[in-house]
Amino acid sequence: MKENINQILKLFIVCVVAAAVLALVYAITKEPIEKSKQSETLEAIQIVVSGIMDQMIIKDTLIVMENDTNNIQVYMILNQDSSIFAYSIKAFTELGYGGKIAIMVGVDKEFNITGLYPLEFHETPGLGMKMTKDEFKNQFLGKSLDNYNFKVQKDGGDIVAITAATITSRAVGDALNRGLNALVFNFKKEVIDTGAVDTSKMEEVK
Repeated sequence: MKENINQILKLFIVCVVAAAVLALVYAITKEPIEKSKQSETLEAIQIVVSGIMDQMIIKDTLIVMENDTNNIQVYMILNQDSSIFAYSIKAFTELGYGGKIAIMVGVDKEFNITGLYPLEFHETPGLGMKMTKDEFKNQFLGKSLDNYNFKVQKDGGDIVAITAATITSRAVGDALNRGLNALVFNFKKEVIDTGAVDTSKMEEVK
């Protein structure tokens, strides 16, 4: 009986020490990881939105999508007077051949696409991976919900699909469509009414 109690105590001590070590490692690595993620986000935004200057402010807000685990992250690029310079959307879809696809999308203040930067994807090497190529991405530049149907041509839309990777092409169209709709629905009326957006509930990206 005493031997069993000693074994339980030893196991308890090992668990406590392991938990303490994990907590320490998390505390040490948390800040560097968050800084790295912020750096990656800023780099992606600068790729999809050209002309960003040091004095501009980037603020982000989360658009909660009903019945959807993939909420839309919107980054607002503001001039010094808080007027809108552009937007960037972190859009998602679960329709990729390999599952989830995340794309950073640049959008000007007239809600036209200015750039795409795939952030997360697990598509087929050599086929679906072509979603990262300019040959595919550039067809979306200058496009908006008003002048483009974000479905592949096979489905009656405007997207020229990647050869042998229609599923990936559909998924990109789905992510863009969802992201743009969320942005327009939540921001377009406010911009028209006021010429600026209330940023009091948004967080600045540093």
